[in-house]
Amino acid sequence: MRIGIMGGTFDPIHNGHIKCAEEVQNALNLDKVLFIPTGEPPHKIARRVASAEDRLEMVRRAICEYANFDVSDIEIRRNKYTYTYDTLVELNNSFNDCEFYMIIGADTLADIVNWHRAEDVFKLCKFIAMKRPGADYDMFQSYLKKATDSGAEVLPVEINEIDISSTLVREKVKNGEDISGLVPLKVSKYIEEKGIYSNKEMSYDEISADMKKFLSPQRYEHCLNVAEECVRLGKIYGADVSKCRLAGILHDVGKELTDKQYRWLGVNLSNDDFNGEKVLRHALAGKIIAEGRYGISDCDILEAIESHITGKPNMGLLARLIFIADYTEKGRVGKQFDEVRAKANDGKLDEAILLQCDNTLIYNLMRGSVHICTQTVKTRNWALSNITKNGEV
Repeated sequence: MRIGIMGGTFDPIHNGHIKCAEEVQNALNLDKVLFIPTGEPPHKIARRVASAEDRLEMVRRAICEYANFDVSDIEIRRNKYTYTYDTLVELNNSFNDCEFYMIIGADTLADIVNWHRAEDVFKLCKFIAMKRPGADYDMFQSYLKKATDSGAEVLPVEINEIDISSTLVREKVKNGEDISGLVPLKVSKYIEEKGIYSNKEMSYDEISADMKKFLSPQRYEHCLNVAEECVRLGKIYGADVSKCRLAGILHDVGKELTDKQYRWLGVNLSNDDFNGEKVLRHALAGKIIAEGRYGISDCDILEAIESHITGKPNMGLLARLIFIADYTEKGRVGKQFDEVRAKANDGKLDEAILLQCDNTLIYNLMRGSVHICTQTVKTRNWALSNITKNGEV
């Protein structure tokens, strides 16, 4: 049996996916096309993706009338980031006497040599590369040569141009526009019934539950602690406690990403702003995720996330509170933390910031080979200037 595999986020599946699968199946006489929605797509970290269950159900409804189409929850069941290699191993173990053909677009063809365990993937399946009319012939041929030279067996297939994307569908739903003609009717009704892709803001509890899926238990607990501590400090200093909770839970949302995920977010790993410290990049990544994935637009919250590691001169009240809360949450045990807590509890916020900066700089100096972050020095000097000139602000 010859089985074509059409993988993707399918957020949502649309008529273009269906049409492509039909054309590929007819062109190569495939016995079946198997749709495999991704579980937790690691490259989609910057935006909110519909739940795996909803995406799976939308695929089921979209293909239910096609006898030679099927859907698998193989990747969704893993409930973690997954790779094509893992999926192909499981499929080969589950199906006897089957040939697998991975259906991909021309743009994806250019990248398959960089896939996880690419050489092993090439042994487990062949590739069907969909080429659209008007596509750059020379560029397609260069992609094809690169893939075949690396050991992939690729079958090019010409398909008709289909001007539909999942992004377009999501945007139309958000804007209250009609999506008939873009997705199967049963998918359209499901989206409407479930309220998927609406503009409804995520609550704190929804954000917290989403973060729990991709943070380690220790990091997740730390985020909860910082949210709790920031609320406590917010009550002392008259801050908006709802903003304190959101900034606190989100401050480390970008902490445990892979190098690839940072690149997908556009965070340049060699950026001089990081001063040689990779750990500093997660603050910028966190801001990007907060905006894109959770729809956070409040400038105070975004500033607090972006500046929570090093602080910065002239940061607002919420940013100052998150900077302290990250250091004084209940999981931090030791004299240095207690001293900063005491200053903050006493209403001496700038003195707490100054002491925290001093502690950080001394700690890094004692580590020897670590770069001293100039932004921390600037924050320290700013706090000292506030104390010297004006007292506590």
